[in-house]
Amino acid sequence: MTAPWWTPHETDYYTVNLSYLYDAFREACNADGNVVPCVKFAHDIEREAALRLNARVPGAGFVFRSERRFFDRVAAYLVTEQRVTSIVVAGAGLPHISGDDDLHSVIRRSEANNRNRTDNTARTTVIYVERDPLTLAQLRTLADDGEGVHVVEADPWDPTAMWDTLYNTASENPGLISPDDDRVALLLGGVMSFHRGSRAEAAQVVQDHLARLPVGAFLAMTHLLMPEHPDLAAQAREFENALRFLGPGTGSLATQAQVEAMVNGTTLLPPGIVPAFTWYPDGPLRDSPVCGHFNAAVLTQKPEPDDELPEPPWRT
Repeated sequence: MTAPWWTPHETDYYTVNLSYLYDAFREACNADGNVVPCVKFAHDIEREAALRLNARVPGAGFVFRSERRFFDRVAAYLVTEQRVTSIVVAGAGLPHISGDDDLHSVIRRSEANNRNRTDNTARTTVIYVERDPLTLAQLRTLADDGEGVHVVEADPWDPTAMWDTLYNTASENPGLISPDDDRVALLLGGVMSFHRGSRAEAAQVVQDHLARLPVGAFLAMTHLLMPEHPDLAAQAREFENALRFLGPGTGSLATQAQVEAMVNGTTLLPPGIVPAFTWYPDGPLRDSPVCGHFNAAVLTQKPEPDDELPEPPWRT
């Protein structure tokens, strides 16, 4: 039997926390304008995993950073151009090292920059949803009900329970979201890339989320992507193996068709399913590592029902 290309590490016997691994890949500009590592929460195990992943797949951290930057851009677009009133960030991960970089801070700046003095539109409610207890403990430091920032413990892999919590269906009291009154957007990050089920099971989770969203709601999603080009696909498989054996122990890449199956029945907004770093960047595209093509981003909308279509035969 051929020996595996990975070698056992002491940290292999512990669990790499996915949220903390994202944190281990953070970068920021220092006082001299140079990009340097910027880690706030990650423990030694996640820092070591990040080093191993970067050594095996040069630029691996860009995959995770491009996802976060996509969500900053898409959230700003949704609140300024689509007048979304509630944004649900499922699988929210850890706060940024600077509060000014947290997603709700990006949203507040976008609102301020795009609102004139006569526009008294209420601010968008931001709801961070997370299932990991360690991550929740840090996220709860952001909660500010008066400022419209909430943190909810729920599992994005269990859409029914998650939306029951957000809608507060078990009580007569209103929940954080009203499916009848709010214009909703769900931000479903890389959490689906680390679902341990089959591709069909992962797609069903996304479909279950869409089923609970109000008509007209938006879904912004990222997922690790298997490129169609053979050379890129070979390197993507290397990245997938590195995640499993040097990182969090899980992680799977979906093909373009598999990502399309996840959002089946919705209306794709331009530019469609693309690498996350190419989704309407803030400025000209810069050189990116090859692995930038290993993370897909998509923005889609749940369509209005077509009243002109006939009823299904089983309803007649």
